[in-house]
Amino acid sequence: MIKKKVFLSLIMILFFLSSERSKNDFLLFSDIGDQLEIEFIKHGELYMKNENLIIQKIDIEFANNDIEKKNGLTYRSFLKENSGMLFFLKNKEEAQQIINMKDMRIPLDILYIDNNNTVIFINKYVYPMMDYLMEIEGRDYYSNVKYILEINSGMSDKWGVKKGITKIIFSLKKKDI
Repeated sequence: MIKKKVFLSLIMILFFLSSERSKNDFLLFSDIGDQLEIEFIKHGELYMKNENLIIQKIDIEFANNDIEKKNGLTYRSFLKENSGMLFFLKNKEEAQQIINMKDMRIPLDILYIDNNNTVIFINKYVYPMMDYLMEIEGRDYYSNVKYILEINSGMSDKWGVKKGITKIIFSLKKKDI
C-alpha cells in the first residue's frame, strides 16, 4: 500500500514537473522579443545646426522601406548618445501614422523635420511600451513632414535643438542610398 502511494506521488510529481516545463518552454518561445537585441547599423552621418553653427554630429541608421519604418528602434536596449534613426517619409499619411513604442525599451525624443530640413516639432521624453499619436500643437504640419529623427530622450535639450531654427544636413554611404 505504501509503495502504491509513493509510486502515485512520484507520477504526480513527474506530471507536475513536465507540465511546468512545457509552460516555461511556451513562455520562452512566445516572448522571444525579450531575448532579441538588434544592433545599430551606421548608414551615414547627420549634422544639426542652429543658424550656421553646427551643434551636433550623430551617426544615423535610416529607415526607408516599410519594414524598416515599422520596426524602427524596436528591440534595442540602448542607443549610443551620438546616434539616431532617420525615417524617410513618402507622404502626409506616413507622417500621421501612430508611432508604435509598444516593443521599445528606451525613451526617445522624436524630431519632425520638414521639406526645408528644418525641425518643425520636437516631442520630448516619449516613453517606451505605449502607442503614441503625433499632435503638433493643433496645426496641420503633417503635409510638411519629410523626415522623422529618433534620438535618446533628453538629447534635444542637451544639444540645443530648437523648433523652427535647427536644420539638419545628412550624408549617407553610397551603397545605402
